[in-house]
Amino acid sequence: MKQAALWLLCILLCNTTNAADSTIVVSHQDVVIKTNPSIGETKYPQWAIFPNTTKQYRKVLMQLSFECAPGLKCGEWDYINNIIVGRTGSKNNAPLNYEIARFITPYGFYWNSSMNWQHSWYYDVTDFALLLHDSVEVIYRHSGYEDNSDRGWKVNLKFICIEGAPVVEPVKITKLWDGSYRMGDTSMPVETYLAAQNITLDAATQKVRVKMMNTGHGSDSAEGCMEFCKKYREILWDGNIVSKQDIWRNDCGSNAVYPQAGTWLYDRAGWCPGSPVAYDHVDINNAAGGSTHSVDMNMEPYIAYKNFGNIYTTAYLIEYKNAAKTNDASLETIMAPSKEAEFKRMNPICNTPVVVIRNNGSANLTNALIEYGEEGGTMATYQWTGNLATQQYDTVELTNPVSWTKSSGKFVVNIKTVNGATDEYTDDNSLTSEFSAPAVFPQKIIVHFQTNKDASENSYTIFNATTNKIHYQKTGFTNEKLYLDTISLSPGNCYYFRFSDEGLSTSITNLNKDGLNFWAFNTYEGTGVLRIRNAATGSILKDITGASAGPYNTTGGDFGAYYGLYFMAAFGLNVENMANTATQVDVYPNPANSKVYISYAGLPEKGSIYLTDMQGRVLQTQEVNDMSGTAAMDIEMQAPGVYIVKLVSGNETIVRKLVKR
Repeated sequence: MKQAALWLLCILLCNTTNAADSTIVVSHQDVVIKTNPSIGETKYPQWAIFPNTTKQYRKVLMQLSFECAPGLKCGEWDYINNIIVGRTGSKNNAPLNYEIARFITPYGFYWNSSMNWQHSWYYDVTDFALLLHDSVEVIYRHSGYEDNSDRGWKVNLKFICIEGAPVVEPVKITKLWDGSYRMGDTSMPVETYLAAQNITLDAATQKVRVKMMNTGHGSDSAEGCMEFCKKYREILWDGNIVSKQDIWRNDCGSNAVYPQAGTWLYDRAGWCPGSPVAYDHVDINNAAGGSTHSVDMNMEPYIAYKNFGNIYTTAYLIEYKNAAKTNDASLETIMAPSKEAEFKRMNPICNTPVVVIRNNGSANLTNALIEYGEEGGTMATYQWTGNLATQQYDTVELTNPVSWTKSSGKFVVNIKTVNGATDEYTDDNSLTSEFSAPAVFPQKIIVHFQTNKDASENSYTIFNATTNKIHYQKTGFTNEKLYLDTISLSPGNCYYFRFSDEGLSTSITNLNKDGLNFWAFNTYEGTGVLRIRNAATGSILKDITGASAGPYNTTGGDFGAYYGLYFMAAFGLNVENMANTATQVDVYPNPANSKVYISYAGLPEKGSIYLTDMQGRVLQTQEVNDMSGTAAMDIEMQAPGVYIVKLVSGNETIVRKLVKR
């Protein structure tokens, strides 16, 4: 269906927290950052006061917010930014300079402060909890060489310190490697700098984590290394390879910050423009306290020819005690429904919420019962099954239908049981998010698609999120051809339209995931047009590739890998009565003031009565448990106007108009 996270960054992009005891620490408020072309970097140090060392953290989140600086254009280029713990305790103490997060700025050439462009991201920095107590010097470092007279960014940085028993109690943190090192230079082998480290563990240590940020920058003449080539890294523990992984991001075309200027959609070595750099974790369990070990990082052997790129590595060894609980799971974030900027591509929804869960217990998490729905409304349940080790995550699509009764409000999700038992730590079992209803389309729509010169990349699917079935899909398009596909929808159902540009490219560019209009390839691929029209009138319901269709008022066809849209099928007065002649439904009095009665006879089975507005949004629901009878519905809280009463029984749907005085 939709492209929910196929992978999950260990940067958890959390949209809300649920702990009662949280401290918000602001280190940088409305700080304007600019480049210093003479040296290639600027630093913005600020001291912040965190909770003292008597406080334990269940979790620490860091929120980074970006927008164009007042009266200026946004920064133009994709530059490295670092968040660094400079010192702790006092300015007289020796510097630590521990990088705790990395971010790459977006290509903001077309944006300025008058556009109100802004975006924010959340990082889970709990692994650095030992550093975040009392007085802390937080340094924001912005690199780059562009002109600083007319452009810049406004940055806000805050930490959300959620108190509680740690999932695994931290013991010690040690820096292993920190630097930008040449790749492929035989006169300066990278392994000279990424040398093995001998570490004696603390006596209290029971497990360790190697935590890294690895990104490739610069370019040689052979493979475009390191920015545009895929090379692996190995982690060795006592000489044995315990992890081998490519330093690569293959999802830049799915970036939430789109469209951008520049080559934002090109996949890169561990990063994408306008996106946080993912943490890279390697966990080693059953470590004996007081024992000595070697830890090493090796890069894939490589020889460059003319020019050199760099691997930028920061890595730590973090020592922990074992998990405190046996059966313990948490809800980490609600991806949909959500109004968080990072989840723009997935929202708003009309069904199929998406959440992220984590196993916090020592026992593998194999099942969890999840309850969810509108706050104060009827709750649905979903039984998740899987096999997560301690501190592993999963992205979960909640496919059982939600009973929506409002066009906006709060969505609630709870973990009810873990491994068939009561969760041993319940403070992080609940989350809420804000939701709003998606677009409402008529029962017949036209998908208007004019292909570009690389139509082999394209396909689209309309998924019925109410029935969890594919409603319509199409592929095999011809270059530079107009397609007008008329599609009938079931009234009152929720749909997800996903247009993909991820197929195999046949153009000379040999690059997919570049939308229907990408400035760098227009000469070779041309531009495409994608619209959704009203089949009855021909009017445009959604101009996806229109000049102002994109999230940031730029060309909508530059959407990268895919475009997704939830919508409801309207349930208006022109809906045919699909019931057979044996079924009878009457609604009275009509018009009504505060109470209405629905009498019915000859139903094929039990069913439900829905009160909807003229756009098909469900406002009230009532169950029908008999084949014949009369149901009373209180409508006093509804505003005066025209409504639809819909009775659904088996495959039959009966519609009646109702006027509320």
